[in-house]
Amino acid sequence: MSLVRILIGGFCACAVSLGLGRFAYTPILPLMGIDTESAGWLAASNNLGYLIGAVWASWASSENQRHRLLNFGLALVAVSLAAMALTGDQMIWNLIRLIAGIGSALVFVLGSALVVPRLAEMGRAKLSGLHFGGVGLGIFASGSAIAWIGGRTTDSGAWWAAGIICAVLSATSYLCLRSLRAPKPADFTPRPPSTAIPFPLPLLAAAYFCAGFGYIITGTFLVVVVKSTPGLGEWANLSWVLVGVAAIPSAAAWGWVAEHKGYAPALAAAHILMALGTALLALFGHPLAVFAAAVLYGGTFLGIAGMAVAFGRAITPAHPARTMGVLTVFFSIGQIIGPVVAAKLAESGGWMPALLVAAAVTIAGAPLLTWGEIKSARSLRHQKAPVRSFPG
Repeated sequence: MSLVRILIGGFCACAVSLGLGRFAYTPILPLMGIDTESAGWLAASNNLGYLIGAVWASWASSENQRHRLLNFGLALVAVSLAAMALTGDQMIWNLIRLIAGIGSALVFVLGSALVVPRLAEMGRAKLSGLHFGGVGLGIFASGSAIAWIGGRTTDSGAWWAAGIICAVLSATSYLCLRSLRAPKPADFTPRPPSTAIPFPLPLLAAAYFCAGFGYIITGTFLVVVVKSTPGLGEWANLSWVLVGVAAIPSAAAWGWVAEHKGYAPALAAAHILMALGTALLALFGHPLAVFAAAVLYGGTFLGIAGMAVAFGRAITPAHPARTMGVLTVFFSIGQIIGPVVAAKLAESGGWMPALLVAAAVTIAGAPLLTWGEIKSARSLRHQKAPVRSFPG
């Protein structure tokens, strides 16, 4: 199978899974006419579904089963987006968003499990950043075409548009990846590093929880916040488009930073920049602050996810699946409770306290990572045996 076909299929899968399955909701939310608390629960339902879908994907035991679940997820996301237009019942909406989250996880986890190892087998592992950049394409589509259609029709029109665009991307991904098979162990056996990085996994998991909590608050409510700020409403959808544009190259860019500076320093820097963007959104009601916040957010959240997972594998090379499971659970817990907490704060005190809490929790990940780096350095020093020099 050609490299271009693999990249297109993976790019579209990422656009479907997170770019639309999760984040089409962000620009449509202001059109839905629901209160902030209900919006928070809808986001939490989607993130709970993602956790369920990620666990389900991990149980797939055969190549055929993984392909069937991937194709099922591609269809499920498209159908669930369109289904939001068929009802106004909030309980049913929560169920639909839960189902969308399940489909998103199936596509993201299984699509990545097919594409990334094959790129590595072809000697193009560094192109995996382009694969994950598909998330930015989905966000760009939701902030431009879908938001434009919603602004000229209703939220139902926007959901129909999301479903149709998602169906096109899902079909493209299916056609590109349907014959792709994971490399056979005899042909491709990744070699784990001989020595695991002595970084405390609990500290990485705690930092990843912080990232999940903070990132989902901004990702869910950014358009609502901008639209509700006097004088900024006309820039709301453009800000979400900028998130998508910044997200497309971000995974590859942060992968390069981690390769040259180390995982922990790169992750800490990304946490700080994401928190800075959220604080800008909270404190300054100026278009330039909104645009800077959008770029900082879009330019960091995918990088954090990619680096954290890669770092976890380097910490426990003998048990990568177990480590991915631990990190996914911690991140998902942050994603689930983040929108609910933010909605409660916004209902009582406006968006500023909600966003500042998101920024504070996000930046809390940086000292955790720094602490882990210090402990890791001490461990390495203790592992080194003293070298003695004797005269010949």
